[in-house]
Amino acid sequence: MIEALLLLLSVTAAAYLLAPAFRRGPIGRTDPRTALENARVAAVQSLRDLELDWQTGKLSDEDYRAQRATLEAELAAVGRRLAALAEEP
Repeated sequence: MIEALLLLLSVTAAAYLLAPAFRRGPIGRTDPRTALENARVAAVQSLRDLELDWQTGKLSDEDYRAQRATLEAELAAVGRRLAALAEEP
């Protein structure tokens, strides 16, 4: 009797966990502005983390400058794309 209940519980749990994989609904899409805003926030946070790592001595000056230049270029590119979206009707 206990085995039957455990089997039923296991099958129910598996069905609950696997149900989203078999649904055929539309996949949620993020509009481009939201995706770019998220990328901007992530780049700014990465810059803050980089600054902290450098200040605490985890990064050499050379690595810090190289990574900072990369992140600033990424942030500038995101800013340009956001500005281009703002100009669209």
